[in-house]
Amino acid sequence: MNEEKMFHIGITRSQGAKYAILPGDPARVPLIAAYLDNAEPLASNREFTSWCGTLYGERVIVMSTGIGGPSAAIALEELCQAGLQTAIRSGTCGGMQEDVVPGDIIVPTAAVRMEGTSKEYAPPEFPAAADFHVVKALAEAAKNNGFRVHTGIVQSKDSFYGQHDPEKMPVFYKLKHKWEAWKRLGVLASEMEAAALFTVAAARHIRVGCVLHALWNQERKRSGYQDRDDFDLSAAIKTAVDAMKLLILEDHPYLVPKAVPAVEPELSAAPTESAPTETPEQPKKKLIAIVGPTASGKTALAIELAKKYNGEVVSADSMQIYKGMEIASAKPTEEEMQGIPHHLMSFLDPSETFSVSDFVRLATEAIEDILDRGKMPIVCGGAGLYIRSLLDNVTFTAEEPDEALRAELTARYETEGGEALLAELATFDPETAEKLSPNDGKRIVRAIEIYRTTGITMSEQISLSKLTPSPYDVTVIGLTFEDRQNLYDRINRRVDEMLLRGLLPEADRFYSSEKSVTSSAAIGYKELKPYLDGKITLDAATEKLKMESRRYAKRQITWFKRDEYIHWIMVDRCEDVVAEAEKIIETHQ
Repeated sequence: MNEEKMFHIGITRSQGAKYAILPGDPARVPLIAAYLDNAEPLASNREFTSWCGTLYGERVIVMSTGIGGPSAAIALEELCQAGLQTAIRSGTCGGMQEDVVPGDIIVPTAAVRMEGTSKEYAPPEFPAAADFHVVKALAEAAKNNGFRVHTGIVQSKDSFYGQHDPEKMPVFYKLKHKWEAWKRLGVLASEMEAAALFTVAAARHIRVGCVLHALWNQERKRSGYQDRDDFDLSAAIKTAVDAMKLLILEDHPYLVPKAVPAVEPELSAAPTESAPTETPEQPKKKLIAIVGPTASGKTALAIELAKKYNGEVVSADSMQIYKGMEIASAKPTEEEMQGIPHHLMSFLDPSETFSVSDFVRLATEAIEDILDRGKMPIVCGGAGLYIRSLLDNVTFTAEEPDEALRAELTARYETEGGEALLAELATFDPETAEKLSPNDGKRIVRAIEIYRTTGITMSEQISLSKLTPSPYDVTVIGLTFEDRQNLYDRINRRVDEMLLRGLLPEADRFYSSEKSVTSSAAIGYKELKPYLDGKITLDAATEKLKMESRRYAKRQITWFKRDEYIHWIMVDRCEDVVAEAEKIIETHQ
């Protein structure tokens, strides 16, 4: 057997496999390989980085292909020489139809051949079509995971900037007219590899399909939608792996009993010739979550639902954890709690730091304790990152913090400012940098620290950590307002009430004590400090506090609007918010 390494992908024929998953970015290879059993690095040459492991005892290669049809076709050709029979591309795209929202999954059935590679394989009349069995497996895997999925035709092209900046191209008239034609024909999205892969697969008589994550949709932006670009690729990765499992089981039906569900848990032990035993899926744990912007009425609703469903409240507020910060963090009073136990409140000194991973760990412990006592956990708060990390089962690395590095970065943040450190973060982790603002000092510092100490970016860490499904069956209720001014009026009134209750002396005590980077970020104190220092009037400080609170509410709304699993209640249109929430919970359960 010829053991010479292949010129481009750097593996030998004997290292090949019948099955392959093909991301574009080399950084995604270990994220996907984490799903496989006994996965190990295989080779790395140019843009082609590969790992190999097993699923149900079958060897599966995960190999990056770089950007565009030419390099994807090269990878597919050389993998075919090493015995490839089935491949799934896990990639990204930009939406073209207005119902394709950033974060959606697209499974192409075919691709418009507006690129060059496929023309070396087939006449222009030949369709670039995905394999039916692979498309079916991908659509089924996405549906089984609860992902929002579209199936249909995509456009493949060679020029990224021809799509995003056509006016600067000499042939802009051609690009724009064709783009409009594809839209009118119902083309779902634009990407750069599918047509080449489908055509090469037809020429080499193998099965190929694609699962694409919609990063953005410029058509929705043109129509005024306020979408945020979505760079979390974990859903596309999970879909590709689960679809590959389905295809392997389809090829080898003797592996599992026919009654086993379509997406089977991975085998934890090395494969044997005997059939693996079925592992029953654990039932998910039921809980309720109340989310939304500040001053929207989350706490009051959570208490009423706790009374109705024999529940206890788990606070998801990044400031209510601290002792002494009663008024600024809008903690409910004993009277307002009405005897309902509240967890994760007033247990930490303001001098101590607190992270998202700390919250997930402690909230998980609280939820387990509540469930063990036969009660309903009700997670309530406006800290979007805390809530998403908890509900999506995000886990975090266990490395010890580098206190010296953290102190250095914190000092730089205070002297150089957030913009400078955010720009530095963007050079190696643009996905995380895009999600943060210059005011997110603690998170910027943490993201840089993670990369400096582990060599892995925070976005890669989060994507890898989300590969394990969530253990929760959660009903998420969001509170918002049809007329944003109604919310702003509530915020303004709350600030006035906080001042009457003693916010000024509380802020004065805070600044006379030790405080952490986390607690220092509290809205309600830093806006009053110029007044406490005698630099501005109380009216000016109060107006600043109201403005920052309104801005914070707007950021919260933007964050939560990305989550399609939230059941929204328009507070200013609903006569009985509690009754509406109960209706949502009863319907979901």
